[in-house]
Amino acid sequence: MNVKYKGYIRFFFISFLLLILAVILMVVVVDPFFHYHAPIEGVNYIIDDQIYQNPGIAKNFEYDSVILGSSMTVNFDTDLFAQTMGLHTVKLSYNAAYPKDNDNIMRFVKDSPNQIRQVFLGIDIYTYKTMPGITAYPVPEYLYDDNLINDVSYLLNKDVLLDYILMPQVRHESTPLNEIYYFWHYVPCGEEYVAASYARPEEFVDMLPTGTYRDNIEKNMQSCILPYIKFMPDTQFTVFFPPYSILYWYTRYADGNLEAELEGERQIMEQLFACPNVRVYYFQNDYDFITDLNNYSDYTHYTHEMNDQMTRWFAEDDCPYEVSAENYEAVLDAMKEWLEKCDYEKYLP
Repeated sequence: MNVKYKGYIRFFFISFLLLILAVILMVVVVDPFFHYHAPIEGVNYIIDDQIYQNPGIAKNFEYDSVILGSSMTVNFDTDLFAQTMGLHTVKLSYNAAYPKDNDNIMRFVKDSPNQIRQVFLGIDIYTYKTMPGITAYPVPEYLYDDNLINDVSYLLNKDVLLDYILMPQVRHESTPLNEIYYFWHYVPCGEEYVAASYARPEEFVDMLPTGTYRDNIEKNMQSCILPYIKFMPDTQFTVFFPPYSILYWYTRYADGNLEAELEGERQIMEQLFACPNVRVYYFQNDYDFITDLNNYSDYTHYTHEMNDQMTRWFAEDDCPYEVSAENYEAVLDAMKEWLEKCDYEKYLP
């Protein structure tokens, strides 16, 4: 082979190798998914992908409390947690979070060097009644394990390089840490928006037996939630049931799930109250709120002002929606009676 061409080939491969090394070095230094270290002061970071960025936040940020749960939790403003409770909080929500999603991220929280004062966990009964082991979205294992070899999927990733390293610096854009995952914050609320997305039930079926989901709920609680509550006895777990609109319960009434889901909530509370480091809040019986569809953007997602109000209630000693081991059964019985007697037609959009 011509010496001249050999030189070109050598130059090409050396240049290619240097380019690869430069990309790897850039990803490691900036680290937009916080896989190796915390954010660097003066560098712009866009935080908008729960699946890919939550593990790094849990591993490498400094915090003393966390917010866990589904899209019902993304509108919490962590600055308000600091103002009302003096907590340095990070949000580790997953849209449509299943118990396994909470388990996946709590493994990092538990093993982090932070001293965790509080965990705020939103529970959606419709995910706890499903088969154990399900996650809302496929998990990128290279960000959730300790295997450095498969990190190549992160280190040599075009989207990471362009969307999370170069563009934020070019545009001088950063996500305020108190507002990460504010997906539903900017979605307008109002009866007309709820009506546009709500499918009115066309048929009604018999109620399922109250114990229909008992086994799944037991497995999800025992494998994904209770181990952390018991392993972290000095951490207060503040567990809350979000206030879905009356249309959610109308749909559950129509599809036969109403009694089984309420019984599932009873089962969950029974297990929670066996742990001394748990407080439980039940916002689903805020009847004035859940029957006003102007508070919602669809049949479950509520205005961010409710997230702010829940935060203030967490900070109070006499919140009207906190339930105890002594009264939770009466609260759920009253909720069931109210829903069974409810004239749903007058609330339909």
